[in-house]
Amino acid sequence: MPSLRSFLLASFAVAGALSADCSGDVSIDSDGDVSKLDNCNSWKGNVAVGTGVVALSIASLQTLNGDLTITGATGLTSISAPMLRSISGTWTMQELTILSSVSLASLTSVGNINWVTLPALKALDFTSGVTNCDEVLITDTILTSLDGIQLQTATNFNINNNKYLKEVNVALGNVSNALNIEFNSKGVNVAFPDLVWAKNITIRDAGVVSFPKLESVNGTIAFINNTFTDAAFPELTEVGGSFAFNSNSQLSNVSAVNLETIGGTFQLANNTKLKDIDGFPALTTVDGSVDFSGSFTNATLPSLDDVRGGLNVQTTEEFDCTEFKGYKDSGVIKGNGYTCEGKLDEAKSSSGGSSTSGSGNSSDTTNSAARAGVSIVSLFAACAAMLVL
Repeated sequence: MPSLRSFLLASFAVAGALSADCSGDVSIDSDGDVSKLDNCNSWKGNVAVGTGVVALSIASLQTLNGDLTITGATGLTSISAPMLRSISGTWTMQELTILSSVSLASLTSVGNINWVTLPALKALDFTSGVTNCDEVLITDTILTSLDGIQLQTATNFNINNNKYLKEVNVALGNVSNALNIEFNSKGVNVAFPDLVWAKNITIRDAGVVSFPKLESVNGTIAFINNTFTDAAFPELTEVGGSFAFNSNSQLSNVSAVNLETIGGTFQLANNTKLKDIDGFPALTTVDGSVDFSGSFTNATLPSLDDVRGGLNVQTTEEFDCTEFKGYKDSGVIKGNGYTCEGKLDEAKSSSGGSSTSGSGNSSDTTNSAARAGVSIVSLFAACAAMLVL
């Protein structure tokens, strides 16, 4: 049974917290300045951490109703806030060159995460797991994993230029704007086991990809310069924009067996180990163009009945154009551009993808102007750069 003394001490502590002024914007310019938050369980206002702080330790704060901003604190080595459960605003950390420890064991909710240039940050201590965050940008760290980030939904999820990151495995169910995993460790394992819906997806430099539940993408999907061998989308039924695989050097099998519609260009370009394009048996409608180029020997889209744009099929290997010529002759291909060529010295994309070198020539070509178009890769690079900025 608690003693009367213990009870009185606890009561006084609560009374002190209730009477304290726990609101307003505050600056923490030295380690000692954190005492401004000591008597508060909750703080309403923005907290800015200045360049003079070496070890940020917030002992008692449980909720921050505002932003936490830490920029240019080049002497900061550690952040600890064991009781902090939520940050309603944006948690910004930028240019913290020796920060190596971030420990927030109780944290579950953040408005936005904006972390840029944290070259000593190797791991996160988020014991409870951050399950709520609207926008995430993590770039230029030495994180090896995203353990502790367990989001279910997000507007933007952008993880780029983390050279030691070996795995991105996040239980997101939907991403309402953009999912970007780019320029991290070569061969990073990318898995989104619960993702059902996204607006746009860009994956680059991945060694493994897994999207077992993905059903719909409103915008574009692009896989560029990856090293995975297989890519399967067993539940995917529709892509609202373009669906692109460009310069994936080890890709030998790609399939979306239930995919019926693509709202933009369907592009497979310079995937040099992809010999058979036969994983899209249900595809009926492509609102843009069909653009296949590489060193494949077989390509078939058996259910195709409406291509609003043109068709470009080019390969360095022997190829039978009968199926695609039939689509041209029957009016399935409604755009002006039609090219089907095999055994080429160079197989070229019509939409800006990388070309594939080979030898020989056999062709069935109408309107070579179909080879001019907008580069999907360039478009995604520009979008990724805008997100980082």
